[in-house]
Amino acid sequence: MEIAARFEHKYLLTIAQRDDLLASFAGQLLPDTVGGLSGRYPVVSLYCDSPDQKCRWEAWRGVPSRRKLRLRIYGTKDGAIAPAIFLEIKHKDGNEGAKRRAQLSASEAWAAVNGQHLSLPDTGDARVLAEVRQLVATEAFAPVCVICYDRHAYRFVDAHDIELLRITFDHGIRARFDQLTPTPEDDNCPLSVLADNLCLMEVKGSTAVPYAFAAHLSARGLYPRPFSKYSECMRLHGATPALSCLS
Repeated sequence: MEIAARFEHKYLLTIAQRDDLLASFAGQLLPDTVGGLSGRYPVVSLYCDSPDQKCRWEAWRGVPSRRKLRLRIYGTKDGAIAPAIFLEIKHKDGNEGAKRRAQLSASEAWAAVNGQHLSLPDTGDARVLAEVRQLVATEAFAPVCVICYDRHAYRFVDAHDIELLRITFDHGIRARFDQLTPTPEDDNCPLSVLADNLCLMEVKGSTAVPYAFAAHLSARGLYPRPFSKYSECMRLHGATPALSCLS
């Protein structure tokens, strides 16, 4: 399945700035209840990369067209939010991005990131898996780290309840480089990626950002900036490949 191209802007906010934003647009920022009644749910991701850390360095350099491979798990241990596992290729192209993903079982997803062939009836999923196999075979993509965090998701709506933006706040971003078989609500990640007083806001949409929302951010000196959870994790805690691998 492919999620249509849309823009994605990222901001680093303090918790106080987040609370100010939510209060200022209380009538328009509504919890996205798809992930639960409060719009809050845990996210666990297994990131893959090549031996020379192609994903890390392309994100750091801001390469206009680049791909990222990850296995993403939603849901809670108690089943209050039904677990769901997606194998995703996130394709960044300039200021827009598209996400191609296939929903799989845990065993199927693990087999796919290790380059095994799977036969699925859904042709869209089959195309995603073919692209995954290509990345594994030609770029030697393999699991590198697990990143977990709490996500608070909102819909920014107009007076007619039409969604204009999807806005998420990610808190408690943490990582690990061992035990690379994550499970739902897996919080065994001791390495901090973002300070506790900060959160990552992602603003996603297919048209322009409403003026009032953009004006609120700019009046407080909040502007979009590049930020990759995986690249930041590698910068803080990951090993740098030998120079011979980068030549």
